Amino acid sequence: MVCSMSPRDARRQGLAAHFGPLELAILDVMWSKGELDVAGCVRHLDGGQAYTTIKTVMERLVIKELLDRRKEGRQYVYWPRQSRREVEQRVAAEQVRQVVDGFGDLAVAHFVRAVSGDAGQLAHVRALLAGITDPPRDSRAEEPPDAPGGAA
Repeated sequence: MVCSMSPRDARRQGLAAHFGPLELAILDVMWSKGELDVAGCVRHLDGGQAYTTIKTVMERLVIKELLDRRKEGRQYVYWPRQSRREVEQRVAAEQVRQVVDGFGDLAVAHFVRAVSGDAGQLAHVRALLAGITDPPRDSRAEEPPDAPGGAA
């Protein structure tokens, strides 16, 4: 299957699977504008949503640690805690970990097949694999219990 979507559109689609449409629309506005109060965010959204709806969603994004806020006068000013790229990386890592945990070697094999048709992606994966070192092994875990220095 050939994907005709740009990498940015594909990542947005990936985020859409993780966030609700209004959450993602608010995050898009916040990533592009930086700091806004609720009224400013409402002005930049296309849907004509109520102020109270946007305020509620922004508060939930604070609880989810995606936005932060400070009080200025009688209102709060909000800003993104992480860049779009940082959120994409975190969400992608969570989703890949879930698939690998659930399907193991089968998931890895399908991932390799998925990138094998694109020479650029395959080269990137090879470079990433070349940079991986084996995790340090715990030598105590390999010692038999009755070995010197092991458990008695």
